[in-house]
Amino acid sequence: MVRIALFFSFLLVSLAAQATPLRIGVSETILSLPLFIAEAEGFFQKRGVSVEFVQCVGGNRCVKNMLDGQSDLATATELPVVFNSFTRNDFAILTSFVSVSNDVKVVARTESKITEPGKLRDKTLGYVKGGARQYVLDLVLVYNGIDPNTVKLKAITPETALAALANKEVDALSIWEPFASRIELELGADVQLVPIPKLYTETFNLIGMQRAIKNRPQELERVVHALKDSTQFIQTHPERARALAARRLNVPVVLIDKIFDDYRFRLSLNRSLLRTMEGQARWAVREGHVNANLPQPNYSNYLYPAFLKAVDSGAVSLQ
Repeated sequence: MVRIALFFSFLLVSLAAQATPLRIGVSETILSLPLFIAEAEGFFQKRGVSVEFVQCVGGNRCVKNMLDGQSDLATATELPVVFNSFTRNDFAILTSFVSVSNDVKVVARTESKITEPGKLRDKTLGYVKGGARQYVLDLVLVYNGIDPNTVKLKAITPETALAALANKEVDALSIWEPFASRIELELGADVQLVPIPKLYTETFNLIGMQRAIKNRPQELERVVHALKDSTQFIQTHPERARALAARRLNVPVVLIDKIFDDYRFRLSLNRSLLRTMEGQARWAVREGHVNANLPQPNYSNYLYPAFLKAVDSGAVSLQ
């Protein structure tokens, strides 16, 4: 009788877990397009998994929300993983689903006459703390022989970026799409893009808490499968994907058309991601963004490829 009671207790707990939607922190960016499509086209339902989107602006916020218990999964670049890896290890990247080399733009006030990266020296520059924008801005400065200590850095948020330029609080700022294009659209001739080299290929990733990996593995695999469906949809129906992105982000389709081909939507987990994270960790220590006394993590422990291997074994290349 005790065994039967324990069996039914376990069964009830399992059914309750399945009835609770997986909460996914989804950043409002074109990088999240596979999630938007999976929802709109019914791919989650098709794969038999219930999800609930928790909207957030920026992957660093999505990861923070997840770590604070507001979601089970998050979408973000690999950099928030690196920042948080120095203090905790209860999360992992399940798959990357898009890569891009110029999602992050540097937008300058035209009157500042920053026509090329070398003219960023001695300027006031806005950046969003804790994400890829901070990393890209630092790379651009160093690559152009500018000591980051010779510029004045001002922390901004995506929501205040446009005002920071319009009110002349900064000379230029580092921001991602679609915010960069929205700023161009709103401020017109008052701003211009600074042509920066493609020094960094960012990935956008599905990141999961270890508790979800342990307790809800079948559902997480189904989520990854739905993302596989979405990336295939983008490749076979690009016009529909662009239209959906425009509607979801509330921007003109022409804006999406201008940047869409920059993004490579496909599932992957590969060795280059590990090398990128290792380099970012060294940068974070060197620049004082994390405690230099803490050991650098082994980033193999922050990748969980089992679900992607089950969905598309050829997408995993970590050796």
